[in-house]
Amino acid sequence: MFVFRILLLSAILWLQSCSSTPSEGLPAPPKVIVGGTLIDGTGRPPIADAIVIVELGKIVVATSSNGIKIPENAVKTNAKGLYITPSQTGARLEYGASADLFLLSGNPLDNPLILGSPMRVMKTGEWLDANKK
Repeated sequence: MFVFRILLLSAILWLQSCSSTPSEGLPAPPKVIVGGTLIDGTGRPPIADAIVIVELGKIVVATSSNGIKIPENAVKTNAKGLYITPSQTGARLEYGASADLFLLSGNPLDNPLILGSPMRVMKTGEWLDANKK
């Protein structure tokens, strides 16, 4: 009887370990910001209808959305009508940079004061207001 209880307990523990959520231990899906106007901090002119792809807290794409394939498992943020900018003065939204950015309702080149009230903030690839989509 004791051996049966040990086997039953082992089976229950094994089943519990198999039923854990599939995301445990896996990297977070990429985050994709689409449709906004990108002011990348490099001095280039703003890019309308841009796309920014973030993986593991780093920017892997920051350019025009023309011809860019969005990963299937990506978490998308619609930035249509918004401006995408670095959240720190002097920072750049370019390949390999830390994904610290603002989504703004207006053009900060026309009105720098708008940087004080971003619509959304991303810090190292994670939205600080994660409840919004």
